[in-house]
Amino acid sequence: MATGRSLFERLAQNMSDVVALHAPDGRYLWVSPSVERILGYSPEELIGTDPYELFHPSDAESIRDQTHRPAVSGDGNILIRYQIRRADGAYVWFESLTQPIMDDNGNVVELQTTSRDVTEQRKVEKALAESEALYRTAMDSLDEGVVVHDSEGRIIAHNPKSADILGLSDNELNGRVSCDASWGAIYPDGSPFPAEAHPAMVTLRTGEPCYQVLMGVYIARWGKRRWISINSRSIPAGSQEGAGRAAVVASFTDVTESIEREGQLQRWSEVYRSSNEAIILADSEGVISEVNQAFSRVIRDDNAAWIGRHVEDLALDSRSDGLFESTIWPALKVDGTWRGELWLRDAQGGTQVTWAAITKVQQNFASETHYTMILNDFSERQDTEERLRYDASHDPLTGLPNRLLLRDRFEVAVNTAKRQSCTFACLYLDLDGFKPINDRYGHAVGDFVLQFVAGKISGVVRSSDTVARIGGDEFFVIVFGLETESDYRAFAARISEAIGERIQLDGEPVSIGGSIGIAMYPEHGKTLQALMEASDKAMYRAKQRRHPIDVAIAGS
Repeated sequence: MATGRSLFERLAQNMSDVVALHAPDGRYLWVSPSVERILGYSPEELIGTDPYELFHPSDAESIRDQTHRPAVSGDGNILIRYQIRRADGAYVWFESLTQPIMDDNGNVVELQTTSRDVTEQRKVEKALAESEALYRTAMDSLDEGVVVHDSEGRIIAHNPKSADILGLSDNELNGRVSCDASWGAIYPDGSPFPAEAHPAMVTLRTGEPCYQVLMGVYIARWGKRRWISINSRSIPAGSQEGAGRAAVVASFTDVTESIEREGQLQRWSEVYRSSNEAIILADSEGVISEVNQAFSRVIRDDNAAWIGRHVEDLALDSRSDGLFESTIWPALKVDGTWRGELWLRDAQGGTQVTWAAITKVQQNFASETHYTMILNDFSERQDTEERLRYDASHDPLTGLPNRLLLRDRFEVAVNTAKRQSCTFACLYLDLDGFKPINDRYGHAVGDFVLQFVAGKISGVVRSSDTVARIGGDEFFVIVFGLETESDYRAFAARISEAIGERIQLDGEPVSIGGSIGIAMYPEHGKTLQALMEASDKAMYRAKQRRHPIDVAIAGS
């Protein structure tokens, strides 16, 4: 097992995905170093911890039911997508493949997961032709099929490659005519390719050579059509004469991949030209050789002005100044790739934030290195992410913080109170008579009332305080900086007075009241849950006593 583990770890060290080994209960036993780049945690931070602590609450149960339990039961190749929390608190989407690892008795002893971040999709890095040329070894000289025809066009000799290209055995190829009807020969436009037009037959009739004649033939062995490029020339008669003499030699190559590649190149060329991401190609010295149209939109300058210039000539904003020398070039030298934010100054003096993916490309040791650089304009995306973060932490109706943001604000209040050796209060507010209003006037009016109340509370609290909507007609306020319990009572009274103002609903004046419970930190609790429960109880006592405000009782 140790030897297998060692081999696995050596392989996983070089993976860009996150590879992990888990105990059957899910705990991390080993995590590949790539987790620090992708999620921000070091492997040491995760080993021994429960990954369910990182899973988004809405995904945890499906992970357990669809992946964890089946894998522990021995099922493999289980693929699932879910959200996982990064070290910075943000959630990203992961796609994980889970495999069970069994002992000699067939018992599952460990689980292996291979995960990748699918939030950010990989963009087109270059046109297909360059990609193939740069990531494959130089193509060997194509082996040619060579056949010899007699004076009647029959094949009397051939090399092994010709039979391989045509999908025939040696015996099947011998004696065939140059354009056997079973091949269903066609021109590139799909029209039939007549036997007399075959280069070997043309050369037999005219004595003239033919070059690179393209013909499509149906290969029964593979059940598909292949394209071959044919050359032919006469063989001098010499001393041999008669029907069986060698008259024409034809050579041909299978160019099917080239034809298909040409179509792919045309498609990828269009992708390259029309891509919304700026694509830059640079030589081994960093000199720009080609850019696509999107580059001019990002840099707001003419493309032609950048051909022959160095990538470091890109005007970097102060937030990225010196990044090439300090970070990018060293990373490319060691890892062959660099990804991160790159802040640019465009030709008009504006700032453009981009997500840059720079790759060092070298086909082999003998080939020249060059670089591809993809700039994805992040400006709009950052605005979108800011809106998403805001939406995730605020109540959509009132715009107040929700429970998620309330927890963060509470932790800030606790840390401040500890640092300054002071206290703060938590106010639990529940509206009185809201349900009859909602039932009588409808949900739209009910929503208006909630917005009205939220505005009134917000008008009382200070910038150092927090007011959150935590339920249908329930609000929670963290008040900081007052000295005594009576001060906090007075503050709560101001809120009660503000929300008690009459409002007009369908032309009728309506009063909205509320019951407020107060709990003090740390006297009535040290956690948000404890203070919520204490202030909630105080609020219900106030409601039962028909008094707008009550304070929690220590120890209750």
